[in-house]
Amino acid sequence: MAISARRLDLLGYGASALFGAAAFFVWAGWTFLDPRNVSWLRTGDRAMHTLGWWFYRATPWSLPIGVNPRNGLEISSSVALSDSLPLFAVPFKLLSPLLPTEFQYWGIWFLVSMTLQAVIGYAIGRQFQLGRLTSVALGACLVVTPAFLWRMPVHMALSGHWVLLLAIYLYVRQSPPLRWAWPLTLALVSAVHAYLLAMVLAIWVAALARRLWMKQLTLAGALLELGLGLAASLFVLWSAGFLMTSSLGAEGFGFYRLNLLSFINPYGWSLVLPHLPGTSGDYEGQVFPGLGVLLLLVLGLAVSARRLPAIIGPRWLPLLVVVLAMAAFALSNKVVFGAKELFVVPLPAEALNFASMFRASGRMIWPAGYLAAVLAFVLVARSFGARTVAVLAGLAVVVQVVDTSGQWTQFARMQPAPAAAWPTPIQSPLWLFAARHYDKIRAIPVSRLNHRWAELSYFAAFHGMASDAAYLGRRDEKGYARLESLADAALTEGRFEPDALYVLDPAVVPAVQRFMAPDDMLVGADGFVLFGRHGRAYARADDVTLPAYGVPALAAR
Repeated sequence: MAISARRLDLLGYGASALFGAAAFFVWAGWTFLDPRNVSWLRTGDRAMHTLGWWFYRATPWSLPIGVNPRNGLEISSSVALSDSLPLFAVPFKLLSPLLPTEFQYWGIWFLVSMTLQAVIGYAIGRQFQLGRLTSVALGACLVVTPAFLWRMPVHMALSGHWVLLLAIYLYVRQSPPLRWAWPLTLALVSAVHAYLLAMVLAIWVAALARRLWMKQLTLAGALLELGLGLAASLFVLWSAGFLMTSSLGAEGFGFYRLNLLSFINPYGWSLVLPHLPGTSGDYEGQVFPGLGVLLLLVLGLAVSARRLPAIIGPRWLPLLVVVLAMAAFALSNKVVFGAKELFVVPLPAEALNFASMFRASGRMIWPAGYLAAVLAFVLVARSFGARTVAVLAGLAVVVQVVDTSGQWTQFARMQPAPAAAWPTPIQSPLWLFAARHYDKIRAIPVSRLNHRWAELSYFAAFHGMASDAAYLGRRDEKGYARLESLADAALTEGRFEPDALYVLDPAVVPAVQRFMAPDDMLVGADGFVLFGRHGRAYARADDVTLPAYGVPALAAR
């Protein structure tokens, strides 16, 4: 009995999902799905994302629901601005009483992202009437995309590239999507990452223009969708806490940019192609599609270049315009080719301030990279018979996988053994004593990034304390100024907060000693200098003997 087209498509979706899941297990391994395995999350931005979740989990509910005041104190913002993935953080916080203490959801997120990358890739292929096997191959190549795989362990929430594919899918649908589809997509993306939202918003604007141009949408319908989409997005952004800082700008625009060679520069993700010269920050514009896709694109352009003028029309021109605009922004105002800066476009201060909201402008090339991969498959499919196309698509997957294989298992190989805790130098019982009597940790002097922020924040997060030694994706400059003011008042006027444990640089100890009272505590522990108002009084009440300053031991009578 013949299998219906619907069931064949379900098989295609299933095959794509299996490929995405299998790719996850090859790339990472099952231990990353263990919610208590946190050892691989203790370095770099992964630590920031994870600590943001751990602080947030223990924070009482409030409005907006993403507020995360214990992670940074005066410079704190939200679970969104530590890039801790509100889409997962909020529901898992609801389940928090049922979860283990060290719970992490990043392994689940990676599995979901890789699976959806393949599934939505298949859906895009079917909208272009590609064969089912060819569509499965397209989804597979979109999973084995260096720009995607490299990003995942670096900026974890930002690796949700499937939301870009979802926006492309809604645009390329042969029939217009339901009215709620775009507002729901925008709400979803708003709970993932602001950079991804900016790209999806651009594609949505193109989709509105296309449907108006082709008379698939009335002006009233477009205004209604516009209102619903913006309202849904703004509500989620506000709720998650993306809007909690008054200074969204940051340094880096013009440095974290797209290199004109990025499309053919594998950045080490090819066994065949060499790494090309570049500049320090252009890794953010990595867009190499993989050798399999690149060869397929060259073949498609060679045999079907005559079809390209068709994109200059109402169906594709709006998308082309916004993608080119994002590509131009990705280049920034400092255009580079390889290791050479070609020219600088002078911009007024207002434009630079606006652009600094998305300082890593190179990322804006991602939609163009994914569309180039789709174009490669479509051009080949329009030029050869179905069987030939399926063979070529299959070969593209094989080439893609083999050529990137040198990097496939590198991530898992470099990670420490699974563990339910981070190694930490904080071992002295003095810390536990302090945690019973102080509500927060403050580091003096204040620095943009305290080099021991992860150790201090890790202790604070699991002992019911707040900490101003924090690392955040976006930091409120006004809050930072308040933090500096508090530190200055402590050192020059002795205004130390009674509920704060101060972690001091040895250089500021003489200034602190000028304001010490007999009941205050100044001790050394695990390479840190700790000061706390009334610490010795607390020790007497607890029947604990504190050491003299510089002695890292703690004895209990």
